[in-house]
Amino acid sequence: MPVINTFNLKSVQIPAPYERVIRVLLAPDTQDDVKGMSVSHAIIAPREGKTDFHKHPGVEMMYIISGKGECHIGDKVFPLEPDTLMVVPAGIMHDMRNYSDETMKLVAMFIPAETSKEIYARAEEAVKH
Repeated sequence: MPVINTFNLKSVQIPAPYERVIRVLLAPDTQDDVKGMSVSHAIIAPREGKTDFHKHPGVEMMYIISGKGECHIGDKVFPLEPDTLMVVPAGIMHDMRNYSDETMKLVAMFIPAETSKEIYARAEEAVKH
């Protein structure tokens, strides 16, 4: 497992208004080598693509690969652009918005680890609210 071809992995398409594609790249329930963290990849639609306002039981870090927008972490707003790392403490509400004409791609890391089932279920649940 030293190299993972990410586009061969399961993906979940989340419909509007939180339109994005999520792939869990690494989680305790997807492999046996790394147990202390989870890694996922998200693609957020251009022009008004966003996540819901949500929180996690542990720290979430997101590294922006492409796209521009903003994030809310608690009651503060921060700009997002390529090569930006967001660090969200455990239990803090946050969201992301892509305001650019370009697809926003990011890598999210969760410490402590969340299972792939937890990551997918939380994203799918957001659509119901």
